Amino acid sequence: MDINNGDEEEFEFSRNYFLAKECSGKKSTCKISDIDLIDEQELIAAVANIGPKHEKETIALVNSYKKLYPQWVFELRCGFGLLMYGFGSKKALIESFASTALAEYPVIVINGYLQLINLKQLKTRQRTSSGILPKVQQPFNSRSLDDLLAFLDKSEAEENDSFICVVIHNIDGPGLRDSESQQYLARIASCSNIRTIANTSL
Repeated sequence: MDINNGDEEEFEFSRNYFLAKECSGKKSTCKISDIDLIDEQELIAAVANIGPKHEKETIALVNSYKKLYPQWVFELRCGFGLLMYGFGSKKALIESFASTALAEYPVIVINGYLQLINLKQLKTRQRTSSGILPKVQQPFNSRSLDDLLAFLDKSEAEENDSFICVVIHNIDGPGLRDSESQQYLARIASCSNIRTIANTSL
């Protein structure tokens, strides 16, 4: 009985709503073409004038992370990987870590944020006598990625704590979500002489 009364009340409400709409007879005269859109250059200039917020807090936070660099290196030497996640870009932090704390280790960078990323096109950074870390394209075209991974997994390190660091920016990026890329990433991470340092897109 109560259910029927509830249904009737709901029907009455709906009926009265549509009757009121029909009786009003008013139609909006607004059109999309009437909207005054901001010019793109104006918008870019306005955004450029917005000052950075929480600049002191951001610097303090980054400095607190830099104090953790020795701990992160220790964890890598113990065979663990690092995954940075959270709000905002972690790219600058990881590159700072790689260029300072990992200066004596070879570093391979995979930019997963690129839409057309190809895992076969890997770049390494090597420290020169001037202290600069140039990106050098490796001559891996003579061997397949499968051969390269097999070589890295079987090769014996000169020292017990020697390893290759693979930095993956945006490990969940659109170019790395397919099953083949995920399998290659898993194989890279499982290599005995590789340590993975990755960040997520958020």
